Amino acid sequence: MLEPIKRNFNNKTELRKIIILFSAFLFLAICFFIAWYFYRAGQHRELDNNFFASSTSEQPAAANPVQCIGCVRRALDGVYVQPEAANLPPVAVMIDNHPDARPQSGIDQAGLVYEAEVEGFYTRLMAVFASSSTIPKIGPVRSARPYFADWAQELNAVYAHCGGSPEALVNIEQKEIVDLNQFYNGAIFWRSADRSAPHNIYLSSDNFNKFLADKNISAGNFSFWQFKNDSPINNSSSSGEILINYQAPDFQVKWIYQPSGNNYIRYYGAQPELTADNKLIIAKNIIIQTVPATVVDSDLRLQMDDVGSGASTICLDGVCQPGNWTKPDVATRTKFSYANGEDVRFNAGPTWIEVVRPEIKIEY
Repeated sequence: MLEPIKRNFNNKTELRKIIILFSAFLFLAICFFIAWYFYRAGQHRELDNNFFASSTSEQPAAANPVQCIGCVRRALDGVYVQPEAANLPPVAVMIDNHPDARPQSGIDQAGLVYEAEVEGFYTRLMAVFASSSTIPKIGPVRSARPYFADWAQELNAVYAHCGGSPEALVNIEQKEIVDLNQFYNGAIFWRSADRSAPHNIYLSSDNFNKFLADKNISAGNFSFWQFKNDSPINNSSSSGEILINYQAPDFQVKWIYQPSGNNYIRYYGAQPELTADNKLIIAKNIIIQTVPATVVDSDLRLQMDDVGSGASTICLDGVCQPGNWTKPDVATRTKFSYANGEDVRFNAGPTWIEVVRPEIKIEY
């Protein structure tokens, strides 16, 4: 290898210098390669650690996104938003839950949902939306019931519905609930041609925001629940399934806990329930509120004793615990607490309140 160099350099001293320089260059090149290799390996380890931390952290990315600068928790669901969107007036929409009305639209974007029985022991939903939401289609919209109106009143929400039972309509007027009744606000709603009445009435967030602007309603006015970041997942004590045995056929609900997202997915039977645009219905908190109810007329309509106190089951972070609910009067927001009296701190995100009569069996 050095023979050509010897022919070009007769002086042995110069040859020795060339060899030393070549060796030094080779040594530095090897050192540089070793340093680069370990630097890249360290970067990969850091990325792996960050990925693992994001999968097991107390603040999963799906549930508690990195807080934007200056953001605060939204009053309705605890999600971080800009301050101007934190306390906008909520809109409570009566949603049809008859099998002919499924799949529904927009319900996956509600911050709070109530489910309770109506006549015939079918269930109906009231989905509560932050008025800053952008939702092109919500529904099908159905009629009001007095206990749903009570829950809308405790939120000081605009109450969107299509007609209602006689008692509900009287209560809405007497209690001065902000009423968005399709009967008198036809321009806010529309009927879809792809479904039969009465399962085809819809509205959008753009339309209900026009209603809010016309009424000069710009701020919410209700008591806030407490919210927290997700707790670490405790698989050893997680409640994998919550089964609510509503009595009417096709209305039994199952919620299945997903550790990866620390949330619950809604099922009917063996299949997840999907919205009209094929979105899963996901909740961060499931509250099962036990409320006595009686049939009050020949149409089998119900009266629910939603003012007072009673038992509840609190399910979040994969664990269900016994608790209580209290509502001293119709205008005060319902408070949920654990058996030891401690107020529930909810995970940020959608909460579903499943209202059940005492005779309805709950399994978890």
